[in-house]
Amino acid sequence: MDDEQPDSLEGWVPVRDDLFAEPERHQLRFLVAWNDAEAKFAVTCHDRTAQRRRREGSRPEPEPEPAASPPSWAGLLSAAGLRGAHRQLAALWPPLERCFPPLPPELDARAGGAWGLGLGLWAVVWPARAGPGDAVLQELCGRLERYLGEAASGCGGAAVRDALFPADGGAPDCESLRDFRDRALRARWTAAGARLRQVLQGHEKAQTMVALMNVYQEEDEAYQELVTGATMFFQYLLKPFRDMREVATLCKLSILKSLDEDNLGPKRIVALEKEAKEWTRQAEEAIVSIQDITVNYFKETVKALAGMQKQMEQDKKRFGQAAWATATPRLEKLKLMLARETLQLMRARELCLNHKRAEIHRKMEDLPEQEKNIDVVDELEIQYYEVQLELYEVKFEILKYEEILLITQLDSIKRLIKDKEEEVVYYDPCESPEELGALAGVAGLPGDQSAEVKELSRQCGRLESQRGRICARRARLRNRQDQCRENHRLRLQLAEESVKHFHQHHRIQVKRDKMKEEEQKKKEWINQERKKTLQRLRAFKEESIW
Repeated sequence: MDDEQPDSLEGWVPVRDDLFAEPERHQLRFLVAWNDAEAKFAVTCHDRTAQRRRREGSRPEPEPEPAASPPSWAGLLSAAGLRGAHRQLAALWPPLERCFPPLPPELDARAGGAWGLGLGLWAVVWPARAGPGDAVLQELCGRLERYLGEAASGCGGAAVRDALFPADGGAPDCESLRDFRDRALRARWTAAGARLRQVLQGHEKAQTMVALMNVYQEEDEAYQELVTGATMFFQYLLKPFRDMREVATLCKLSILKSLDEDNLGPKRIVALEKEAKEWTRQAEEAIVSIQDITVNYFKETVKALAGMQKQMEQDKKRFGQAAWATATPRLEKLKLMLARETLQLMRARELCLNHKRAEIHRKMEDLPEQEKNIDVVDELEIQYYEVQLELYEVKFEILKYEEILLITQLDSIKRLIKDKEEEVVYYDPCESPEELGALAGVAGLPGDQSAEVKELSRQCGRLESQRGRICARRARLRNRQDQCRENHRLRLQLAEESVKHFHQHHRIQVKRDKMKEEEQKKKEWINQERKKTLQRLRAFKEESIW
């Protein structure tokens, strides 16, 4: 017992969340008739609610979904089958026990019971009893219809349908463990996001700075919950692709090692090279999926931080400068966090665009020589320029947020320098030189403060130089972007001129083909007329001879 793990999932199955939800009440209409040929009751159930919705056109789709239940059911049930269905329904709703009409035993005999074979010697020895008349059967069918209506009211229409018309399939009571984990993690992430939005909407209620700081603390906790939930959910989404990338890489390395070290035949080498290419393709697909999921994760964190910063900037307008000084460090921290998360997002997008650009380049290289026509190459080249321009835009965003990061740090350092310079310190007078010498190594004296200010100024200078380098990189990047945009424009212009030239050449060619066709028709007409003339001359000569 000590070795058991209470939190283990061994032996547990996840149950559907809506398994015991209250079902929607539908109006059911039952029709019962006696089928004398089969010696069974023909039971038909009509869902009036579903039929009315179809007639009114309340559902947007023209046809019901495959998973939706049909509006009508029908089946043949023997007397024994009806009794079995009654026992199931009575177990669900005991008052139904006295509502079931008694069924004559002759119905069991006519349905093929042990004493009702009705053929051969047994029919002579034990003749079957005469069945009930039509009037009795009609009355019995009416009582069964009323009974089924009562059962639908007491047990629910779904229970009655399942008892009368058991289906092979149906909605399973359990869901897969993967779906359960996906739903649980997504629900946790969604709940954390809802809590953060609720906290952001409650800022207007805080009328004092103390109350607002408490709201900020609650907001930070809600953001941490959101980040934790989003991290767990997206890590869960990433796991299969990471596993696939690892497996594909290991298999590819194993194949390459076998090709390098083993003595293999030519057919085996070709097969292994083909398999290595397939594993490479699967690894690249896994990498693309990982990059896409990473981009989606940083989109969510950036969206949350942007909302928090926007709300805090709105709060700043409601308080004075002295009161807002308490919240200034948090606003600077939010700006730094937003800049860092946005940088992560832009770098993830940069990886996606680099992979897309490499894919276009690979397509151009893999294009066979006989298929390298101008149109395909031009299209790939235009796509390459478009991806490159998108990549330049992403790089500009990266430089922008790197500069924002530096500006935020500069503002923070400048604020600290200003606070140090404006700080007023009062000292007690010294009565002797010895006492003044003893205070030489005490921290907090004016000399120490000036040293701190100098250190902060040096940090400010380093950040300014980094900002200058970012501006220089932006200028070089803008020159390359302008050159790429110009090349793209020229390439589009050449492609447009090529299309125009093709259409013009096509029109000329069509005109030439039409002229050739007319000349051919004219030649054929001349040949036909010549043949007719020769035939007439030949006929005239023959007549003149006779």
